[in-house]
Amino acid sequence: MGRKDEILNKVRQIAAPLAEHEGLELIDVELGGPGGRQILRLFIDKTGGVSLDDCTSISRAVSAALDVEDLIAGTYDLEVSSPGLDRPLKTPEHFQKFAGKRVRVKTFGPLPECENRKTFVGILQGYENGMIALDVDGRIFRVPHAQVSKANVDPVFE
Repeated sequence: MGRKDEILNKVRQIAAPLAEHEGLELIDVELGGPGGRQILRLFIDKTGGVSLDDCTSISRAVSAALDVEDLIAGTYDLEVSSPGLDRPLKTPEHFQKFAGKRVRVKTFGPLPECENRKTFVGILQGYENGMIALDVDGRIFRVPHAQVSKANVDPVFE
């Protein structure tokens, strides 16, 4: 595990309980940015959607906690927002919650048990025993969660 992964894991450990205390769920944490500028992004959600006040509250709480921990060398910007329409799917609970929705799932490599596919776009059927079930054009694929590199809701605009 690299330094960036260690930082992200520690930020999750700090931010998740702070979000939960406010009735929010920490969906994802990212660290990156153009050039040498570092941006720490937190994505939060709750039933009914996230308000500006929710983002402000979590931003202040996490910022104060991170200042004490001094995890990130140098300066950085902290951004807090909702996950958006194409929200990431990370946990078994996320996959269960969004069953019936169109999703895009990418794996670390081709899956022999799934016709050597690496990308799946279809209707999420559910999650059971570490497997994500997807209906892709009428064919059901079972993708091991451990093999997923990225998964997002894939909204359709009409």
